[in-house]
Amino acid sequence: MNQLTVQEIANPGYHQEQRKNQRYRKVQLLAITRLGTGKILDIGCEGLSFGCLYAHSFPAMWSLDIIDAKGSHLKQLKVRKIWERSGDHPDLSAEFELEVGVEFIDLNNLQALELDDLLEDLDAIDDWCDCLL
Repeated sequence: MNQLTVQEIANPGYHQEQRKNQRYRKVQLLAITRLGTGKILDIGCEGLSFGCLYAHSFPAMWSLDIIDAKGSHLKQLKVRKIWERSGDHPDLSAEFELEVGVEFIDLNNLQALELDDLLEDLDAIDDWCDCLL
């Protein structure tokens, strides 16, 4: 008998039809900014979202780094802020004071390759986890 598996879909805080690419939600990655470190909530080839324990004021564009537990370090990725949730926003997680969604802009070839490798690793982890179910 065929079984249908439904995976959790990330809620980006704006219209879902805008998302064209898969986002990985169950990740153990950190976003490092000049204002501190945030937990990456979801990530895809076009952008990511992250949560901060303390409220900050992020500009429209800036650079951030991504690190993971295996030692991967993607440096100085230029991003543009797409959305932000804070305060009493109904979709804000109780874990964070601020959540921010960004898109990647002007990645160089090395950054694009490193991001592809990171996403491939996340895809392999997703596949492995599905086998355990």
